[in-house]
Amino acid sequence: MAPVIESATDGSCMSRPLLQIAPMLDVSYKDFRQFMRILSRRSQLWTEMVVDNTLRFSQKEGRRLDGFLDFGPSEHPIVCQLGGSEPQSLAEAAQILETWGYDEINLNVGCPSDRVCCKGEFGASLMTRPELVRDCVHAMSRAVQIPVTVKTRLGVDDLDSPEFTSSFVMTVAQGGCKRFIMHARKAWLKGLSPAQDRSVPPLHYDRVARLCREFPDLSFSINGGILSLEHARGILASAPQNLQGVMLGRAASSNPCMFWDVDRYMYGEASNPLGEAPTRRSVAEAYSQYLEEVHPPDEQAAARGGKTHLVLKSILGLLAGCSGNWAFRQTMEIVQKDRQLRCEGPAAVLRRALQAVEQTSPGVLDEPLQPSGELDAVDSELQRPPAGGGKERDGSESQAAKPDPEDSAQALGV
Repeated sequence: MAPVIESATDGSCMSRPLLQIAPMLDVSYKDFRQFMRILSRRSQLWTEMVVDNTLRFSQKEGRRLDGFLDFGPSEHPIVCQLGGSEPQSLAEAAQILETWGYDEINLNVGCPSDRVCCKGEFGASLMTRPELVRDCVHAMSRAVQIPVTVKTRLGVDDLDSPEFTSSFVMTVAQGGCKRFIMHARKAWLKGLSPAQDRSVPPLHYDRVARLCREFPDLSFSINGGILSLEHARGILASAPQNLQGVMLGRAASSNPCMFWDVDRYMYGEASNPLGEAPTRRSVAEAYSQYLEEVHPPDEQAAARGGKTHLVLKSILGLLAGCSGNWAFRQTMEIVQKDRQLRCEGPAAVLRRALQAVEQTSPGVLDEPLQPSGELDAVDSELQRPPAGGGKERDGSESQAAKPDPEDSAQALGV
């Protein structure tokens, strides 16, 4: 039988980021994080990536930073992810983040994009320069008192052997990084889009477990292909003890209601924020109340329209997998184009979409959300002894085929 995850009342568990909500571009902004807090108080929230020079130059020019960095007290524990590749610039940006009250700073060494504006390298391309990543982490760690972590992958392009990953982690750890968030697949810097890089390269959970065993004094989280709480808890029960967290990304945005049971199921809390038997209606009403307080009717915002779209994007997955999902999303899209209704505020748009669901699928909004079930079977991939010599388990050389655009499209079903 798989071991039971410690209760949240256990002191050793309090600091463990058992469930982390990944940084996602155009998703992980404040309204989305506030929506996730309606569902879970304990999950570790992450911001979208912020570029170091954006913060530095904005501060020097006297521009407000709240559009990039503002978060509410309820969002703790919260991690801000930084992008950049120049140690001193990252150190200055880290100091800014610390003054804003973030609990942790993460350096992005996993995004498959290799360049941003102003010739600022960031993301997975930095894996080819481990000494630079080490120096960046060292500069940031010396500049702040809060933890500095690294989110990365198993490799890039043809640099993807277990030995390469091990050497990368060892080098970066010399800079002071004690925790690595590992996306359990490699990245192709050319030939795949960022979306394809999240799904086409194969997952290797066993490689992350190997790192845990190889570096027992470091802690790790695992990311990639995890779509349920049962799977997340099964991984934690199967893996070495220093694999301390599981990160979910697209599952949070596409099916947010699955997170209503996180605090009880993952952290051992006696109850969840929404009680024992919440419904999709109660989730929507809680978010509507937030919208009324934070985004009241605003004619100027309604004229632009974009703000309404962004604040309602967080809840588009409310009825994922349920009857009424199409009516909800379609009505939301149509109603947002009505300027008069937009003037009444985003909460009014949301309630109009809920009315459409009641007409097409009576009762679905009031069906109790189901608690998470038995954890998935122990993942043998995480318990398998590591293969040696950079070979696959069948003894063949570990070399993934280079991406072919046509094959990638077929793999994605397009």
